Amino acid sequence: MALRCKIATALLALVTAACASISQRTLVHERRSAHHEAEWAKRDRVPASHSFEMRIGLRQRNLHRGYELLMDVADPASANYGRHWTQDEIAGMFSPSAETVNLAKDWVVASGIETARIAHGASGGWLVFNATVDEAEKLLGASYWLYENDDGQVMAGCDEYRIPAQLAEHIDFVYPGVVMAESRTSPRPRRNRRSVKRSEPTNMANKRQDSTSCAEVVTPDCIANLYEIPPADKAHPNNSFGLYERECWYQDEDLDLFFSNYAPDIPVGTRPLNLSIDLAVWHYNESDTSISIPSEADLDTEVAYPIVYPQNITVYQVDDEYYHLYQVQYTGLFNTFLDAIDGSYCNYSAYNETGDDPTYDAVYPDTHTVVTPTNPEPFDPGTYKGERMCGVYKPTNVISMSWGKAERSFSVNYQMRQCDEFMKLGLQGVTVVASSGDSGPIASLQCATLDLGTFWASSPGNCPYVTSVGATMLQADGSERVARDDTWASSGGFSRYYTAPAYQQSALATYFADHDPGFGDSYFNRSGRGIPDISAVGYNIAVAVAGELGTADGTSASTPLVGAMINRVNEERLAIGKGPVGFINPVLYANPTIFNDITIGNNSACRVTGFQAVEGWDPTTGLGTVQYPKLLEIFMDLP
Repeated sequence: MALRCKIATALLALVTAACASISQRTLVHERRSAHHEAEWAKRDRVPASHSFEMRIGLRQRNLHRGYELLMDVADPASANYGRHWTQDEIAGMFSPSAETVNLAKDWVVASGIETARIAHGASGGWLVFNATVDEAEKLLGASYWLYENDDGQVMAGCDEYRIPAQLAEHIDFVYPGVVMAESRTSPRPRRNRRSVKRSEPTNMANKRQDSTSCAEVVTPDCIANLYEIPPADKAHPNNSFGLYERECWYQDEDLDLFFSNYAPDIPVGTRPLNLSIDLAVWHYNESDTSISIPSEADLDTEVAYPIVYPQNITVYQVDDEYYHLYQVQYTGLFNTFLDAIDGSYCNYSAYNETGDDPTYDAVYPDTHTVVTPTNPEPFDPGTYKGERMCGVYKPTNVISMSWGKAERSFSVNYQMRQCDEFMKLGLQGVTVVASSGDSGPIASLQCATLDLGTFWASSPGNCPYVTSVGATMLQADGSERVARDDTWASSGGFSRYYTAPAYQQSALATYFADHDPGFGDSYFNRSGRGIPDISAVGYNIAVAVAGELGTADGTSASTPLVGAMINRVNEERLAIGKGPVGFINPVLYANPTIFNDITIGNNSACRVTGFQAVEGWDPTTGLGTVQYPKLLEIFMDLP
């Protein structure tokens, strides 16, 4: 009898355990915010038979150690300085654990979805399977609806969803869910594009050698003299200079016009290596008058070439023509580029973000057609119908990004996931430089619609793993001041999303102790990451645009200038058997005496008094500008 009772008790325990593995206590994992509810109106239920590609983002390991790990190879005081990681080593450190994968898979199978339907992504960061709406609602305890915004864009998702409590620490994100899947997008008119500021073209070819005119037109000779940059004589096969570009293209004729007038040592016909991402077009010919071409890509290439040549430039051009020309909701930055240089980024999960975010980013395969007033029949504007390009290119040692937006433009989670990817690039020995922006302390020049009592930093320079670059302007005596006029001002300030990293804390503490700006706490985050880190001239820069010589302003000029200088440093290190410098901020802040301290000017904009330039680091020009020989000496002395 006792034996029979023990057997019965054991069987009961087994049954109870089996039931517990299926019918677990659940909790709400994500819920739609009031902000999303205000932007998206709920319409109809998604039919139960409709099918989704479901993605379950698995939580990465060790992201909390990212700063520590990067400092181990980037801090000049570290014994491991310069010992950069491989992509496989990075994947091994951060990929989800086997326990996480198995628990998530068991949960999906217990809901009735067969194991054979579940794929574990090659990056290790996600599970993917096709499921009907009925199956998805059963799995997540959710109801799927169609939502529409004021622009007519329709997305499918849910207000909230639930997962087992024991999986909360293992699952980062389920898609589609609170982050919605595209259902239907109406054709959009061509969106306004960011363009650098231009003056009216003038006859400036004869001023190339006239150093006294540099305040009026900053030619390559002016830049070389200002920062003591000698002509380059090296071109290591693994050291092309990288430029991120979108929605704008360089023109062949403009490059040749620029070389002929301002850089005669560069042969006419010299061109970048163009890497197209998701069917991006990288340049147009002058004869194509149907395309309106802004000057961003012309400026980037024309600033960089005279510094790095005979080294070449690699242009990473992103996204197809539909997103460039017709989709106003396409506001995201960098994700499709990061996909292309790191296959794991395509789908890994962090901060409740898995892969690209369709709220901001281009979606591929792209099946859109459009109609226009002159072409009422739906047509394909040049869409990319393949899967996203994941891990197809290698990153260059230095990547310059002239694009950016106010950090309030994207969710905290969206930016933090990107920021961690910049950390991983730093671990690999990649330097990422990004513009601080052209809008003073408020990161936008839409003055009428802004809360002018709230300052914002710009993204991605707000990320502590990126080198943020501000801009200066030359005065008649050849000295530099903060770049600013009636239409723009070099941006700088303090992040509301990221705290000040340890490498920067001493500089910021000195700034607040000696030069407190006096604004109330509501204006900015006093404990935030400060930008910019460094500056360079970015006003009245000589360019050739649309077949004419002119000048351009902005941190879009100073950023590739700084990036090109770092690329030159890498050339010299590679020539003696050393590696690239990688993440440079710890070295910069450890050597403040190498900088030209900019103490004149401010970055006021939109009738708002901005920050003042002062002695030491400040939120207008950072540590200041730097002479190339001093920069080179510091890095050549490191392992």
